[in-house]
Amino acid sequence: MARNAGTAADDGLPMPPADLLVAVNSSADQAWFSERGRADARHFLDLAVAEGLVVGRPLTVVDFGCGCGRIARWLAPQIEAGGGRFHGSDLNPRLVAWCAANLQGRYTVNDLAPPLDLPDASVDFIYAYSVFTHLAEATVIAWAAELARVLRPDGRAVITFHDEAYARRWGPPEVAPRLASERYVVWNNALEGSNYLSAWTTQARFRELVAPGLDVLRIIPGGGEVPEQAIAVLKHR
Repeated sequence: MARNAGTAADDGLPMPPADLLVAVNSSADQAWFSERGRADARHFLDLAVAEGLVVGRPLTVVDFGCGCGRIARWLAPQIEAGGGRFHGSDLNPRLVAWCAANLQGRYTVNDLAPPLDLPDASVDFIYAYSVFTHLAEATVIAWAAELARVLRPDGRAVITFHDEAYARRWGPPEVAPRLASERYVVWNNALEGSNYLSAWTTQARFRELVAPGLDVLRIIPGGGEVPEQAIAVLKHR
């Protein structure tokens, strides 16, 4: 993306402290943090472009649930070098403070419920990695509406979630059978918005949850030989 990594963990930017890495990724592995961040930044932007995002002009990009900047560290320099604006937002003030002090872009704290500190129809591309996976169903509905509010009519969103394929391959054994009837399952309902709460939904229910404001253009199922969440590409309805 914006620069080549010298070593597995060296992308030319400061690394978050180990406690922040563990809080977000359950691991302090710097190499994974850097390499996977670069791969996801490229993959998410490529998916949005493949589904109609127009590039070659300054873009306003939002990392919703930015954590300690695993993806932002790669994407923010690229967006701002092209004359665009990069905005990161997260529920955790410590993560936001670290990003603001060490990475390009603007970073703010959001609450568990909307709104974001952004004007209507102001965003070209918004992505959320493993954010909806930690929210109750009603909160997902509220945030889907908020993403639709800030997204421009020709903008695109990329959101990951735990679908039925991911549940069968990587979820707790009790989750996949429950999804067959409940369609949205909250596992360990504690401290919403954190890694303590785990949310699972079928692809069909996900489409319904976002439907008031967003159209689903594509869903890549989760699962695989390594844990890969489902990825949805959406546009303003």
